Amino acid sequence: MALVRIGRLNYLKSVSLGLALVFDAILVPHGIAEDTLEIGSPAPALDIEHWVQTGSGKFSKVTSFQKDKVYVVEFWATWCGPCVQSMPHLAALQTKYADKGLQIVSISNESLEDVKAFLDNSIQDLDGKEVSVADVTKTYCLTTDPDGSCDKDYMLAAKRDGIPCAFLVGKDSKIEWIGHPMEMEPVLDAILEGKWDREEYIAEQKWIAEVQATIGGLARSKKYAEAAKAVDGFLERITDKRLQFGLLKSKIDLQILAKADESELLESYKTLFASCESEPLFVQDVAWSAFEKFSEQKLKDKQILEISISAVEKVIPGVEGGDKANLFDTVARLNHAIGKKQAALQAQLQAVKFSDGSDEGGFQQFLEELQRELQGAGKEPKLP
Repeated sequence: MALVRIGRLNYLKSVSLGLALVFDAILVPHGIAEDTLEIGSPAPALDIEHWVQTGSGKFSKVTSFQKDKVYVVEFWATWCGPCVQSMPHLAALQTKYADKGLQIVSISNESLEDVKAFLDNSIQDLDGKEVSVADVTKTYCLTTDPDGSCDKDYMLAAKRDGIPCAFLVGKDSKIEWIGHPMEMEPVLDAILEGKWDREEYIAEQKWIAEVQATIGGLARSKKYAEAAKAVDGFLERITDKRLQFGLLKSKIDLQILAKADESELLESYKTLFASCESEPLFVQDVAWSAFEKFSEQKLKDKQILEISISAVEKVIPGVEGGDKANLFDTVARLNHAIGKKQAALQAQLQAVKFSDGSDEGGFQQFLEELQRELQGAGKEPKLP
């Protein structure tokens, strides 16, 4: 049986990175267009051909949406790794919110035979236990619609071309939110608790579209320095930490493209770390990005890596388990990049200590590489 691994760290990483991805379109050459299916639109009726799982018979087949119920209409495929990784999370959400009127409907466009065969595959649940796809998805509705009618009514109508993609349908049968299913829990919770403000969200999306049109237009004209300065103007208009985080990350990318002075980049990194200091995985995201840019020689100032090390070390005490292992691994690689091999070794020893033993992140391998490097240089590795 094929094995797909997913753990809590992968889920949390996707959330932290997803908040920044909303600004990725700034550097992507495309036009800004109004979606036919958008937030506030009536949710199209479902005409699904095959209902493979129905929550062990707890759920009825959905065609139209009932008043005061909340639905997740999610698009997936057997060949899509992120879709498969989302399955344990969807199952957990269905269980958590079942008594609050939630029904999750996942829709593929593959043949019934392919989907049924896929049920025998194995995946790991959120606790790392190996289970079959059939066991994971039995808590919600898993379906397939080979004629593609649902794809047309949702994905094409909303101009979405990537999966997994989830559409949240609110209690008035209108679209409340569209995005990656691993990022929807806070929104789903707010909708079910009656705390979701659709109009505020629409205003936020219009603001993001304005950012993309303004800064993206400058970037596509290769006016990177002007685009980076324009970011500052938008930052003055918002207090939302998530949006600030995404904009500040984009600003650094623009500054690098503009070949900005290293001192400017250093200040931008200091501001970015300050904006996310209470979110360990955001801090790791920024630090790892700095490491990659340094490795690719897009950054040359070692001070940026030094402040990255400090930022990560500051948040480590508040993190446990596999996440702590990843943070120590990040510290190790940053230290190694700036030539501090003994410090790298000490951090990597901690990464191995807090890992789950699977070495999925290559912790043990990097530790052994560090030990060989130090021995080759005639230095005895200092062990705690």
